[in-house]
Amino acid sequence: MRRTITSVLALGVAAVVLTGCAVSITDEREGASPLASPTEAPSLETATDDPRPEVIAPPAPDASDAPEAPSSLRTRDEAISLADTTIACTPGLVIADDGKIVRVEGACDDVTVSGFATVAVLDDVSTLTVSGSGIVVYAQQVGDLVVSGDVNTILWRGSAPRLDDTGVATTSIRDTR
Repeated sequence: MRRTITSVLALGVAAVVLTGCAVSITDEREGASPLASPTEAPSLETATDDPRPEVIAPPAPDASDAPEAPSSLRTRDEAISLADTTIACTPGLVIADDGKIVRVEGACDDVTVSGFATVAVLDDVSTLTVSGSGIVVYAQQVGDLVVSGDVNTILWRGSAPRLDDTGVATTSIRDTR
């Protein structure tokens, strides 16, 4: 009986081989070779031997592209004309008038502007500290500028101040208007 089963299986295999039946494995991926093995990955050759992606640097800005005050801000003179209060500078001056425009006349050693949505218009300040949110400061000259808080804008004329910025979204720019 064993011999018979073995003979039938052998004849069946021979019949399949002799009848020309073929089995092929094809890869339906675009551009795949029908003879490629299923474990072979498609080639990812690049034009260069360097495996790092190409990085395109933006062109270097020229001096005329220096940041300027946004056009949505008033000029220093407009802010002075809209001032709610005008005061003389005093030692250790603190301005904490939420939503007000405050004009400070004269040179100051130390000025702190804090609060929310305050606008301060200053002359010369040795040390200016800005803490709060939405503050706008116009100054002629600032020596040291210390900023904390959120979305504060400081516009200065003259030499650039020494900046200590721990705030979020701070803008400190030369006012050329």
